[in-house]
Amino acid sequence: MKSTAQLLHQIKDCPEEALPDLDGADFACPSPAIYMRTLLSAHGLEVKDAIRALGLERSYGYQLFNGTRRPTRALLIRLAALLELDLAETDRLLKICRKESLYPRFREDALAIHVLEKKLGLEKLDSLLEGTYV
Repeated sequence: MKSTAQLLHQIKDCPEEALPDLDGADFACPSPAIYMRTLLSAHGLEVKDAIRALGLERSYGYQLFNGTRRPTRALLIRLAALLELDLAETDRLLKICRKESLYPRFREDALAIHVLEKKLGLEKLDSLLEGTYV
């Protein structure tokens, strides 16, 4: 499977009449739930730990992590802060979950970027935002 950068290069450089096959394995993207669980595992957390740390209602949390519910952008940003992801990792998480990337001209996003880049964690993010995300 090609890297995302290789795939982008191939798409940009192909002539109009030679559009690459858009159904191949190169276009498979992990489901949001699988990707979120993979991130948790990579950071040594279980789903139950994340649900507790994020302050989610138990059944709602499990629905998010098994794919029956879609996470909000705010929840994904809080998850990124919990896992202390950097900005690039957070943007990847947001893209996979089909949410907009963080944008520094929005106050809440600027605060989130600061917290993520300084690895200040979820508690600091929550204290700075104090309910500005809905």
